[in-house]
Amino acid sequence: MGVFFFFLKQKYLYLVVFIIKLFLNMYDKLVNVFLDWNNKINLSAIRDREWVKTKHINDSLEWLKVIEDLVKEDSKLSNLNSQLSIVDVWTWSWFPVLPLAIEKPEWSFVWIESVRKKVDAVNDIIKQLWLKNIEIIWTRAEDYKEKQFDILTARAVAYIDKLMKFTKHLVKKWWYFVLYKLNSKEEYEDILKNCKKHNLELVGKFPYKLFDEDIERVIYVLKKK
Repeated sequence: MGVFFFFLKQKYLYLVVFIIKLFLNMYDKLVNVFLDWNNKINLSAIRDREWVKTKHINDSLEWLKVIEDLVKEDSKLSNLNSQLSIVDVWTWSWFPVLPLAIEKPEWSFVWIESVRKKVDAVNDIIKQLWLKNIEIIWTRAEDYKEKQFDILTARAVAYIDKLMKFTKHLVKKWWYFVLYKLNSKEEYEDILKNCKKHNLELVGKFPYKLFDEDIERVIYVLKKK
């Protein structure tokens, strides 16, 4: 019996190793395709492989930590964990939505983008990575009225007043906006001012750095009331 459990553990160990390698291969492929498209349509000023991993992929995974903690703390999200719906607007160079989709195949993602060449680029990487949990919608965020979502993500885009003007309707009442900003006093005061203006509640502020010499970034979590 002891031998049986030893081989069973080994089998699961091999499975874990296989899954880790699969994720690593997906990220390598993501970097390759991103750099290829970046040469064609200039998605980002970052063109070094390691910097893509650090400043785009690792940065995106900081969002995952915040959203996973939010799921644990909010019973509504916990009950919906396997059916969580996330919409990303005006995303910067495919991130954070693609790493999130890789890490969380059980969640559903919608990416709204009005620039056709970006839509074509993302559709290409989705096909190459066999991602089945992302839908790309070619339209402007303010024009999309088909459904509402549990969480909206936006990475370093627009001041919050403009963001709410065009995207507030996309989030269900009592659900969340997860927003990336530079960690500055001006941005923080703007967040607080617009929470009052747009009937939002600031429920989390998560500062972080990607490496020692990095600028300080912050992820804000706002609840729609």
